[in-house]
Amino acid sequence: MRRRLGKWTVLSVLFVALVLCDQGTKFLAVDRLTDAFERRGEAALFQKLHGFYVHRFLTPHRDPYRVAPFWQMTYAENPGAAWGLFRDLSSRVRNAFFILISLAAVVFILHYYRRLREGQRYYQVALALLLAGAVGNFIDRLTRQYVIDFIDWYAGSYHWPTFNLADSLIVVGVAMLLVHPGQRRGGEASGGPRGADPAGRRGL
Repeated sequence: MRRRLGKWTVLSVLFVALVLCDQGTKFLAVDRLTDAFERRGEAALFQKLHGFYVHRFLTPHRDPYRVAPFWQMTYAENPGAAWGLFRDLSSRVRNAFFILISLAAVVFILHYYRRLREGQRYYQVALALLLAGAVGNFIDRLTRQYVIDFIDWYAGSYHWPTFNLADSLIVVGVAMLLVHPGQRRGGEASGGPRGADPAGRRGL
């Protein structure tokens, strides 16, 4: 009989894999959608990785890469939140605000996760997505004071605000928490973290 993965193992594996995917896709956006590395003569992988976290405020200088009739990859730097919220604040105030919000979100997610039972795999995955998304964008703000976006969905002249993988992880994680599947077999309850059972008794 195979041993079931513990909840902290699940969180660690998903968190590391998803943060690496987020940073990797942003690296590819800089590499493929801008000429930042070429202009600086950075050809080796380690040079590009160093430049990825050092260079600031890049100019695309390349046409968007079309994936589908409604989807293209476009390099963008977003100093604000979704839909450009708070981008008019001074850079120092804005960056400090988002860093504090990100740290508070990480603390809240870990506190909530700690209360989950081992069998609540659905909620474990949802919170792992939220944590990875929050940390992915936090790394951007900490290293360069803006978030790299590159996924551009559009219909005709209308463009949905450009986003990235971390944004998608956050949206999916929140959606999973809001629309959960109800009671599952194997001991996974629909009531979220331990604390009170259906009869109102405190959980252990």
